[in-house]
Amino acid sequence: MSGEYVVLLKKRALNALKWARRAFEEGDYDTAVREAEYAAQLYAKSLIYRVLGEERRGHDIRGLLGILAAALIEQGLNKEAERLFDFVRVHRRELAELTEAHTRAVYGLFEYGEREADLILRIAEEVIRLLESLEVEIFGEKARE
Repeated sequence: MSGEYVVLLKKRALNALKWARRAFEEGDYDTAVREAEYAAQLYAKSLIYRVLGEERRGHDIRGLLGILAAALIEQGLNKEAERLFDFVRVHRRELAELTEAHTRAVYGLFEYGEREADLILRIAEEVIRLLESLEVEIFGEKARE
């Protein structure tokens, strides 16, 4: 089941990213940021599951990346954990925006504009690229999608 669950989460993450890009191109910025947030959190959860073998709840992307970094340290993968910590330090503000994107897009008092949606979509893509890279470093390959 564990390999299947990782593949399922990654499939959902990459589909959410695809829909985020499509919504952005169509000018539906609220949907774009909501799906971008889903994409980043699901991909992070897939790698957490692959490393720890346990499911994690929650949607705070900085928290999820912290959980992953701690798990990597436990596994003796300090260099990979440091890459995550560095990424979070450099992108703290953007990651906070990404975390809030879902709630604000659904329940917020304003609509997202093109500029804000572009920022959130780009940080979600950066998170996923980083996680894909770490996955290859750690396991020698990505889990089959």
